[in-house]
Amino acid sequence: MQAANKTRIKNTQVILVATFIKQIKCLKVYFWQLSNIADICNVNFFSHFHFDQLENNPIHNFGLLTPDLLRNFTPNQYNKKKLNELNTQLDWHVGIQKHFARDNNFHKSKFFDSVYNDCHAKTKILFQSLEIPRFWFALHVWIEMLLDKVLIQNSPSKLSTFYTELELVSEHLEALLSQIDHSNIHEFEVRFNRFLESKYLFHYQEHSGIVYGLNRVFIQVKAENKDWNDFQKEKLISLSVQIEESIRNHINLILIE
Repeated sequence: MQAANKTRIKNTQVILVATFIKQIKCLKVYFWQLSNIADICNVNFFSHFHFDQLENNPIHNFGLLTPDLLRNFTPNQYNKKKLNELNTQLDWHVGIQKHFARDNNFHKSKFFDSVYNDCHAKTKILFQSLEIPRFWFALHVWIEMLLDKVLIQNSPSKLSTFYTELELVSEHLEALLSQIDHSNIHEFEVRFNRFLESKYLFHYQEHSGIVYGLNRVFIQVKAENKDWNDFQKEKLISLSVQIEESIRNHINLILIE
């Protein structure tokens, strides 16, 4: 009897230890996911402009986009600590701080949670069937891109203003970026001008453009090393339509937060 009890106790201990280790591993994966999402490719350029722009203040409005533009155009070529500590009342600094505050609130918002939870299961199932990794990352980026799409469709004239305001900043880039010890301002200027010339956000009006952009993000972060095929794109476009519908169903949540 004692031997049997000892065996049961030992088995219980083994199970508890195994469960604990599994939970630790899950937490590590969860926090790794969050760090990847926080550090890579936020792509809701227009949303920042839409909610926080100041009329006729291009330097401030450039600040609203600066962290994302730097992360996408010239990652690791500037002093991130200095960027985060720009806290004077200069227009560029104010815009940057508004960007960080908006991101922080957005990722904890009821709107984001509602859309993410609404689309989580269907996104996971589709990505597994298409053998595409990181469905959770895709959904996060997708929500940001599609929110831009919805806001652009609701305020199309504001997108033209978005580009006009950014074009006015070109002559100030060197003076601004030198404040954060940017080591390759020329490369940033080249990619910034290409961004302005392509006016890619106008392509957000089509789900094919959204899926193409999502594929570019995946390649950029090395989650994929190739373009998705036509069959995958067709299925992803169909899911993109459903995610947009969820965003429209919950859009009032972000407008009142």
